[in-house]
Order: sequence, then C-alpha cells, then structure tokens
Amino acid sequence: MALSAESVRVERLGRMVLRDVSLSIQEGESVCIVGPNGAGKSTLMLAMAGLLPVQSGRVILDAQPLSGRSRRELARQVAYVPQSYDGYAGFRVADVLASARFAHLHPLAEHGDADERVIAKEARACELEPLMGRTLGTLSAGERQKVWIASALVQEPRFLLLDEPTSALDAKYVVTMVRLLRAEREQGRAVLVICHDLNVAAALGGRVAALRDGTMIYDGPVEGFLTRDLLEGVFSAKFRIYASGGDRPFVAPEC
Repeated sequence: MALSAESVRVERLGRMVLRDVSLSIQEGESVCIVGPNGAGKSTLMLAMAGLLPVQSGRVILDAQPLSGRSRRELARQVAYVPQSYDGYAGFRVADVLASARFAHLHPLAEHGDADERVIAKEARACELEPLMGRTLGTLSAGERQKVWIASALVQEPRFLLLDEPTSALDAKYVVTMVRLLRAEREQGRAVLVICHDLNVAAALGGRVAALRDGTMIYDGPVEGFLTRDLLEGVFSAKFRIYASGGDRPFVAPEC
C-alpha cells in the first residue's frame, strides 16, 4: 500500500505554495521532508493527510483518492501530528490516548482489553507512564509532544505523518524517538517526517525529499542528499560534513 501525492499544486492565501510536486511513500519506508522555511513542507504533509485541498493533481491511498474516504476510515490508515497543538488542556493524558482509538470503535462502544493493551504499549514506548494521570495543561511542550506522538501510534495507522516531532524534545528523548520511528518502520509502518535537523534525518535513514520554493529538488537516499552541493542548493548556505565514527555523517552549517 502506498500514500502518494501526484503532481499536486496547492495555493494558500493567494500564493502558490506547491508546484506540481509528487511524493510517494510505501509501507515499511521512512521519508524525511526537508527544506528551508516556506518551502512547502507542512503544506505537502497536510495535503497528504487529506487536511488541505489541492488545486490540481491528486492524493491517493492504495490507488484510491483520499476524497472518497470517510474521516473514520482515513484515521485507520493515516495519523498526523502537527508541529505544535495546544488543545485538550484540561484532559488527562490517559483520556487523550484513549480517544485516539475512536477510529477502531463504534461511536457508542467502550474500550476493550485489546484497546487497553495498545494504549499501554504506546504509553510505555513514549515514556508516558508517569504522566498518565496528569492533564495536558500541566505538561511541558516536550511532554505534550510525546502525548501527541503516542496518540498517533495508538491509532495504529499504516502511515504515520509527523511535522517536526523532535522540535520540543530534549536530547535524550530525540534519541528515543529516532529509535522508536526506526522500529515502527521495521514493523511495516510508513513514517513520513518533516525535520529541520538534518542529523535526525541521517539517523532515521531511508529517503529524503527536499523542497525549495514549492518544488521538489531531490528525492532519494539520505546518504545521497548529504553532500555540500545539494545542501547548498537547497538551503543557500554552506555546510561541513563530518565522519561520525559510525556509518552516518554529521552535518553542521559553516558559521
């Protein structure tokens, strides 16, 4: 199964943000969308999540347009986490995670044992067990981000779409998150991530899709993208690329 944007053009507030952009991700793949501010990264992800209409082209899931699916059906396939979200401030973490099972339940049905096992598993994976009784309004930005990521995993989607999932996280949890996303990919889930930190993209592996000015500049293996010429062409900045002592490079802008 694949989630694909095919030659999509998206206009927002009178400005053409995406120009004939195509991107496809298969189950078991990870793709990092990178590019400078205003390149169209979040717009592309919103379109692929079915949350933003396209002016031309189409977004398809399993060869069928997203527009023909109900929100409940789509939620069983695609989960989306924005870069920041301040809703549900008065709700407990446990309640937020429980609500993420809505797509798998009849509207009037109660959670069963299988639902509780999924919730417990993802709470543990995202290190939320000590926070389950807390309300979201009492959590830090990083803790809330962990809740939204866990909620997306509780949906059990085939496609996990994350906009800057590590932006509010401390260094320790960034490592945990990268490992978690790699494990999700290895279990067959598709992982589509917007990231400004190129070293997160290198650690996650898989593909990179690089946008600039609403067009796709590169779509291929992350190792092929982390070159001085490509980085400068996308970001209009100079970078240094270092050997990390392992199998991944380390990237830093020249200051």
